[in-house]
Amino acid sequence: MKLSGSLVAGAAIGVIFGAAVTGFVLSSQAPATSNDTGGRGPGGSRGGFMPAVTLVAAEAATVGKTLDIIGEGRAVKSVALTSEATGIVTQVNIAPGKHVSKGDILLKLDDAQQRIAIERARAQYPIAKANAERYASLKETEAASALEAETAFNNYKAIEADLRAAEFALSQRTIKAPFDGVIGLTTIEAGDYVRAGDPVTTLDDTSSIIVEFAIPQEASNLVKVGQGVTARLAAAGASEHEGRVSAIDSRVDAQSRTLKIEATFENEDGSLIPGTIFSVSTTSQGQEAVSVPGLAIQWDRAGPFVWRRGLDGKAQKVNIAILQRTDEKVLVEGDLNVGDYVVSEGADRVRSEFPLPEVKSHKNKAVSAAGVSSSGVFAAQD
Repeated sequence: MKLSGSLVAGAAIGVIFGAAVTGFVLSSQAPATSNDTGGRGPGGSRGGFMPAVTLVAAEAATVGKTLDIIGEGRAVKSVALTSEATGIVTQVNIAPGKHVSKGDILLKLDDAQQRIAIERARAQYPIAKANAERYASLKETEAASALEAETAFNNYKAIEADLRAAEFALSQRTIKAPFDGVIGLTTIEAGDYVRAGDPVTTLDDTSSIIVEFAIPQEASNLVKVGQGVTARLAAAGASEHEGRVSAIDSRVDAQSRTLKIEATFENEDGSLIPGTIFSVSTTSQGQEAVSVPGLAIQWDRAGPFVWRRGLDGKAQKVNIAILQRTDEKVLVEGDLNVGDYVVSEGADRVRSEFPLPEVKSHKNKAVSAAGVSSSGVFAAQD
């Protein structure tokens, strides 16, 4: 088929024009060097800008074994109050759940008989004391025999004992709070007849709560006095409370082969109630390690690594070994020191020798880079 002359001429002009434009573009670009990244910015990013990154300082940490057990709470002081005497109740000052102070009167029994006994003894006491002193003086002048002086003295001491006994019997008719605390329930009302030994109510000092738990004998060396303990109710969403190990039993239970531990928790708001079952967790103090955010951990064929900001301000790849994970942190070991800055957010887009922002904040603060241009100039933000 024979082509027309105008069609051939148009095709030739198009080829010549395209070649000219291509040559112009190539001649305007800088020649490639040994450090040419093929049209990428520093670190090999496209478009001349690197993505934003965040630097976080590595922190000191220790790797310990965590024990999760069940514990039961009790008040730091707790007592079941009982009646020491028998009689009719005349006064009840027990309001369940009310906070009482040491010495507050909670219950009183009829004490008329005891008050009469005290009045009788107090009336006899000064007379007996005076007779004993007089007979002692007469004995010295031989105006009275030693037997008479001794009889007067013994009578004085007997009446003195009767007075103390009457006062003690009177004190038994009144039940007082032995310490500050929260009063419990009672079924006793004024007019009731109670006997010695009958339970009256309970009193708990809930300013602190002691949580008792037991650990296997194999883990006995993992818990020390003063070690931190967390406790929370078994219910979902329950708040977590921080406490310390306050006591460790001196021996392992022969039946269960467990060691009893006590941890003390402050309870100023009264949210912890004695008798409650808690989920308890404690972590032993272990070997020293370095803590970094979980987002800082990257992986390749060799294993986990992080990007560290070197002294020259550029990204350095540091191979690490993961020792332990927590909710937000990862404890690692390797060529990484406390205070070294590692890339947290954006670490998956960093490459070796990538320029990182200057560190101008404190070591516990993150530093983020808004962007890095192909000329190496970047904006840092504290």
